[in-house]
Amino acid sequence: MIWLLDLDNTLAGRTDAFASWAESAIAEAGASPDVLAEILEVDQDGHGSKEALGRLLVDRLGWDDDVPGAITRFRAGIIDRVRLYDGVPELLEELRGAGHRVAVVTNGTSAQQRAKVARCGLEERVDVIVVSDEEGVAKPDPRLLEIALERLGATGADRDRVWMVGDAAHADVLAGRAAGVRTAWISHGRSWAGGDRPDVVAATTREAIGLAATLGR
Repeated sequence: MIWLLDLDNTLAGRTDAFASWAESAIAEAGASPDVLAEILEVDQDGHGSKEALGRLLVDRLGWDDDVPGAITRFRAGIIDRVRLYDGVPELLEELRGAGHRVAVVTNGTSAQQRAKVARCGLEERVDVIVVSDEEGVAKPDPRLLEIALERLGATGADRDRVWMVGDAAHADVLAGRAAGVRTAWISHGRSWAGGDRPDVVAATTREAIGLAATLGR
């Protein structure tokens, strides 16, 4: 089997890291804890406008930073706190130990995503890491998945044995469908509301991959 795995909120808790940082930043600024909900809403689990989030932080927390400085500040806070979900290191070891090929396929800037990869020790746990900023194309464009497959030496692989696994319906699931591979969506307790369901819907990455592996046999 070949696994194309999203990074943020699939392998590593990006939203958790951001929320933890935001709580500390609010406390440090002496701002109302009620501001947290507004900050999280603008962040949109990492999919919101970075510029809008930077402006909001400057405004609500009284920072002296300009917007680019605010963006740099919250990105550093995420890196300081991000970690792999419980059980993910063991899961990746199990997959590769069983002869499966594993790639991380992530949207984001090179500096930020590579810093998360290093923080989480992912380089030694997967075969390939593909970052949208480095390739000039981002999910849901299937070309990012094709790049990963090429680097895995799996361009001609049976697409029924290739899985795109991620938490973002608008990016991961759509990219997987466009590439003609099977899809698994990590719900984190949410309900699917994106039209036709993916091949697998599960609350956690480990559960999703377990179900997908069963379907792939």
